[in-house]
Amino acid sequence: MTRKDIRNITKSLFESKARRNLELVEIHEDSPYVINAVVEIPKGCTAKYEYNPDLDTFQLDRCLPDSMHYPCSYGFVPSTMGEDEDPLDVLIYDSVPLDRGTIVQCNVIGALDMEDSHGRDWKILGVPVYRGKEFWSLKDIDPMFLKIADMFFKHYKDLEAQKKVTVRGWIDKKQALKIVDECCERFRPIDTLEEFLSKTSDS
Repeated sequence: MTRKDIRNITKSLFESKARRNLELVEIHEDSPYVINAVVEIPKGCTAKYEYNPDLDTFQLDRCLPDSMHYPCSYGFVPSTMGEDEDPLDVLIYDSVPLDRGTIVQCNVIGALDMEDSHGRDWKILGVPVYRGKEFWSLKDIDPMFLKIADMFFKHYKDLEAQKKVTVRGWIDKKQALKIVDECCERFRPIDTLEEFLSKTSDS
């Protein structure tokens, strides 16, 4: 069973299992305008953690150079699938680091257009809903943060052999909402156990 197969099991099938899977948390009822975000990496961290759905825990992927740290808390949007078959990435714009494993409801503000060796790798920019009406678009975000985040993702893999990154800049809210919708649609949950068994036998 691949990671993609595990993500495609519906909530009813998932609940029959003994362990949880944060990648299967339901999309927010106000999606795509509001998303649920799972924090993997707190703001200011120099270590990159990734959620392992098979073990329902967070594991260390690698450590960045001491001079580089995540400019905001970073994670993924459950019940979505990007073009790389991973959950959609999310940057959580807030003034404080958010604990790993926390689920944060965020308003979608924009997205960073990025591509790596696995293909298109959008980074959705979200602001926690508790910030209210303070942030509605990229124009409300500190311009220095946007520059720092852009520069960070251009260079955070510089020291890793054969890992190249292309960052094309920020896109607006309207385009970001479309990306969220597309990634929710791509997730395409399986509705029955028979469909799931048929799909896994074909792969």
